[in-house]
Amino acid sequence: MRKISLVLSLLLLTGCAEFTTGWEGDSNRNIDPYTQSDFDELLAFGANMANIPPSSRTKVCRTLLKRQNDSAGIGVQLHLMVGRLLSDACGDIPAILDGVGSIPYASLSDERMQKLVAIDKEILKRMQNVPKKSGSVERKSKKIQSVPEPKQTKGSNNNETRLLREKLEAIRSMEKHLDESGGAN
Repeated sequence: MRKISLVLSLLLLTGCAEFTTGWEGDSNRNIDPYTQSDFDELLAFGANMANIPPSSRTKVCRTLLKRQNDSAGIGVQLHLMVGRLLSDACGDIPAILDGVGSIPYASLSDERMQKLVAIDKEILKRMQNVPKKSGSVERKSKKIQSVPEPKQTKGSNNNETRLLREKLEAIRSMEKHLDESGGAN
């Protein structure tokens, strides 16, 4: 129930932001909030995404990806960029970087928007270069540690064991380096 209310709140907030006071015709009522490329809209979208559970983020990302297929406007690209910072479900980083990179710099509404796009693009580039999860490396090294050493019967087994130990130590030092560099950022 809580998840549903959060999703409805998100949709309500983004939907209501599009309506203006007064009677300016029906043209404003049909505007999709995801097509907007306004700084405040993107900031509010990111804040809303950060405050909803991951399953709801996935639903929002699916909606954005569907909108991208229907009409690949600047606003949808920018929303995908912000959404991808918070959910893997918002698409592939290289595709998002290509989409945002194809936006003419002059079409970004103001200096704040240009700065936001520059920051988010750099974050996505860093995310792209970071290995998925270092947890798999930890599990592999623990698995290697738990394997009992076979009895050494030949010289070739000694060499294999020595090489395996060197590889294990190299993995451990890489893990330590990743942990240290991850904690420094």
